[in-house]
Amino acid sequence: MHYPWWYVPVLTAPMLIAFIAVIHVFVSHYAVGGGILLALENQFAVKTGDKKYRDYLYKHARFFVLLTVAYGAITGVGIWWTIALASPAATEKLIRMFVFGWAIEWVFFIIEIVAAFAMYYFWSKLPEKTHIIITWIYALAAWISLVLISGITAFMLDSRGLIANWSDTGNFWHAFFNLQFLPQTVARTGGALLLAALYVLIHAAWVYRNDISNELFLKVVRRMGKPLLFGIITIIIGVGWGCAVLHEQVFVAVERSVFLNVLFALFFGISGLITLLVFFGPVRNPRSVNFGFAVSIFILSLTALSVVEFAREAIRKPWIVNNVVLGNQIFAGEIEDRQKNGFLQPFRELPDLMPVPAGDTAESRFAKGGMLFMYHCNNCHALDHGMSAVGPLLYGESKEQIADKLRHLNIPVVSMPVWSGTDAELEALAEFLVSIRPAAEREKTDGRKN
Repeated sequence: MHYPWWYVPVLTAPMLIAFIAVIHVFVSHYAVGGGILLALENQFAVKTGDKKYRDYLYKHARFFVLLTVAYGAITGVGIWWTIALASPAATEKLIRMFVFGWAIEWVFFIIEIVAAFAMYYFWSKLPEKTHIIITWIYALAAWISLVLISGITAFMLDSRGLIANWSDTGNFWHAFFNLQFLPQTVARTGGALLLAALYVLIHAAWVYRNDISNELFLKVVRRMGKPLLFGIITIIIGVGWGCAVLHEQVFVAVERSVFLNVLFALFFGISGLITLLVFFGPVRNPRSVNFGFAVSIFILSLTALSVVEFAREAIRKPWIVNNVVLGNQIFAGEIEDRQKNGFLQPFRELPDLMPVPAGDTAESRFAKGGMLFMYHCNNCHALDHGMSAVGPLLYGESKEQIADKLRHLNIPVVSMPVWSGTDAELEALAEFLVSIRPAAEREKTDGRKN
């Protein structure tokens, strides 16, 4: 690693990132899709002269601005805070590589915030045509932000370029227009429209919960039917397209993992169910929709999106940034140097960051083994309890068996990074892991006899 480690007990740092990121996605996608829907529906209400419908849209805009600006901003900052602590090398690399993209995104983010407040606070104070233009400015700025972020997150999954490989050229545009860029943009645009339409549906169902036969409520339901259907179908197309262009290494990882196969099957199964519910509910029979229906389909949609987001993160392993930064926080070109000179060698001049006793004693080897775990393994594994805890994974295994696993770390499990240290460091880590793994029952019995 190039930075000090950050250990989050039980949950692990990557899972903390995932938790904050997923709850941020639920609202950030609403910020994008909601802007598009408000622009479309506001224009429709003005064109048809439907003042009641436009008044309802104003009520929803209040809910929309409060949720997306306040909550979305807090969770967005939370993501930057956690990734900077948990994956500092990968964060630094992405900032340096995509600094131009980040700058563009911040420009559109500022436009988005200003337009959102102008849209809400000047709703009835501006001429209708001017107000429609402002809502479309917001919608476009928000969608461009989604496109820019999609290009960067897609690069983390697959660094191969649509035109030329970034690894061969080092070109910003070759990195941004990677093989996963278009599928992820399509899927995220669909997700934005789906979630936005569901937020509108839930809000309307709550407002008119005691009068679901109200004509205005039925109009909202009918108007949301098409974006709901378009959104879920677009997500399915985007995710399927993304799966079709995954590189061979990821296909192997998916084929070998029962868990990943279950996740993808769960996503497509739930998405199919949502499609049927939307078609036979809001699209074909708006009068069947009530608050319970809206909440149920909302929960199903959040589940489907959570599953596919989790799967997307899981199939990136052993990389944090595909073919650039490994899960152990070193760069792809550093493996041979670390195997020769030591995984911890960058910290030899920084004793405060590597408090290991001097000499080749049992105490120093154990301390070094603990540090190696934190630097080489902590980014995916908890210690003896928690997410992917390494202790139970080594149940009953001897030091020699553990050392052999470390030596061939990436061979039986393709989602693990190659061992990136010296033989002496491998032995030290093996000694440490023996101390935290549960002993087999036979080993306990033999110990009592002795």
